Amino acid sequence: MSNTIIEQRQKNRTFNSTWLKTFKGFEDYSEKEAEKILEQLRELANIVCRHVQKGNI
Repeated sequence: MSNTIIEQRQKNRTFNSTWLKTFKGFEDYSEKEAEKILEQLRELANIVCRHVQKGNI
């Protein structure tokens, strides 16, 4: 899958605190707590992407 396709999919999604609160277990999180979790998820996604890209070289 090319980076262009991945980037386009990311542009079409909105990952925010409202989105996170739709998942079971996150409904009662405050905006601040939800944003903190989202930042952690973004960092994890970046780590995974870098790891996968290094494996494809």
